[in-house]
Amino acid sequence: MTRSIARELALRKSAPAPSVWTFPEAFDLRLIKLLEETLHIQFPSPVFQQDPVKFFRDILGVAPWSRQIEIIEAVRDHKRVAVCSGHKVSKSHTAAGIALWFYCSFEDARVVLTSTTSRQVDQILWRELRMLRARAGRCVECKLEDPSGLIIPRPCEHSTLIEGEQGELARTGLKSSDFREVVGFTAREAEAVAGISGRNLLYIADEASGIGDEIFDAIEGNRAGGARLVMLSNGTRNEGAFFEAFTTKSAFYFTMRVSSEETPNVIEGREVIPGLATREWVEEKKQEWGENSPLYLIRVKGQHALSEEAKIFSVHMIGQAEARWAVTPDAGRLYIGIDPAGETGLGDDTAFAVRRGMKLLAVRRQRGLNDEQHFVQLMLLIQEFALPRELPVVVLDRDGPIGMKLSAHLRAHEEGDARRFELVTVRAADKAIRQPYIYDRMRDELCANLYAWFRDGGAIVEDVKLEAELHAMEWKQAITGRLKLTPKDTLRKLLGRSPDTYDAVALCAWEPLSMMQALTTDERAKLDAALAPAAPMQPYAEQTFDPFSGGEWWRR
Repeated sequence: MTRSIARELALRKSAPAPSVWTFPEAFDLRLIKLLEETLHIQFPSPVFQQDPVKFFRDILGVAPWSRQIEIIEAVRDHKRVAVCSGHKVSKSHTAAGIALWFYCSFEDARVVLTSTTSRQVDQILWRELRMLRARAGRCVECKLEDPSGLIIPRPCEHSTLIEGEQGELARTGLKSSDFREVVGFTAREAEAVAGISGRNLLYIADEASGIGDEIFDAIEGNRAGGARLVMLSNGTRNEGAFFEAFTTKSAFYFTMRVSSEETPNVIEGREVIPGLATREWVEEKKQEWGENSPLYLIRVKGQHALSEEAKIFSVHMIGQAEARWAVTPDAGRLYIGIDPAGETGLGDDTAFAVRRGMKLLAVRRQRGLNDEQHFVQLMLLIQEFALPRELPVVVLDRDGPIGMKLSAHLRAHEEGDARRFELVTVRAADKAIRQPYIYDRMRDELCANLYAWFRDGGAIVEDVKLEAELHAMEWKQAITGRLKLTPKDTLRKLLGRSPDTYDAVALCAWEPLSMMQALTTDERAKLDAALAPAAPMQPYAEQTFDPFSGGEWWRR
């Protein structure tokens, strides 16, 4: 009986106003709301269509903060919404809440979540949605009155539970008995995204800056039937549908920018909402990146940095490499890169970078190590990461007196026990040999090789120093026409330190030809293309020996 009355009230509320009012049609919206609360809320409820904030507060038990409310109401009022934000502003939480609001408010509602990787869809978006649904059923006021839930259980008198069958993964979805649903797919599954249609359809694209245009082309095909689109992301890329929403196509979108500096935690200087950006974090990033740096503009202020085109490793490329770390297998031989520093402890860090295949496993920094302490730290890393009976490759920059001294020390250990590791040394200051017609020095070739590794799917751990050092790299053209990396002195001024972590990572990504299989002519041409920038290529210069064992090719 209760369900039929609530359904009748909902139908009366949504029906066109009659020319002659009779008593049943005279209920106003306030009375309908009161009756729905009294008779218990039934989904889909038209009451929440125009009041999504009420849905967040009453059903999800969440009190959204000011900018979150703006996003929620923008989705209610506009067909296409794009939100460019900094980190930790409740972006994924908002997306999951909007998905549940739409699912619970519209007849035949269908919501499609999509993002760049399966981890982003399943472990972040879908996990957020599952938690919100599991904790729904107690309004904000009842949660404040009884935080434990022992006195006022779920559902409280002002709320209700969100029904439906829910799978562990986003692709299995949340589905109701009346065919409403929320499902999720990665950006690689354009056909799955395009294959969904319906009269009340909402697409939510998280990390939208990294999603390819083919997904948005598929979505656009369904927008002819009235589908809505919400895009949320950091502004990491200056091309694609998300960037265009703020530039060339801004007339067709309602756009917002949300800075991490605006969260209640930052403004009040204390933890108001757990998980949002804090004042300490913002101040830390100002010091580490610089307030006017592209990293700060993108990841804190929620802006697009238009100077990104000059960067070798853009914020987008760095972010994508970090995002795929969790799903990238660690297969292949173990490589450890070492960029050594002196033992005084007053200068640079010694940086160690550990890689297996396409995955950077770890970066470690130590200060004030002597030669034997370098060796001890190296052996600890081998013990931690090497497989049984594996012979790791250690790549060391032996430039300068510190590098040469450590090179001799490690070489003595290697020759004393060849089962420990295989040492390869390079001199970053040596002239480029593999592609001397494009790059000036080995330092430049090391960077080009690392760029190719990134582009081919390399995954890196999240490390603030590494991010800043990678992003600082740019190509300059020497008088000879060859490419040169940003000089070390310039980087020191820009970063306030030497790019030690970057140097170690570039070293660990280096694989001497002597350790590769023999290359065919086609493979060698592909290698050239991978390492070179977009520039005319000259024929590959044949080598009669491997010059990339630190110049000590006779040892191999």
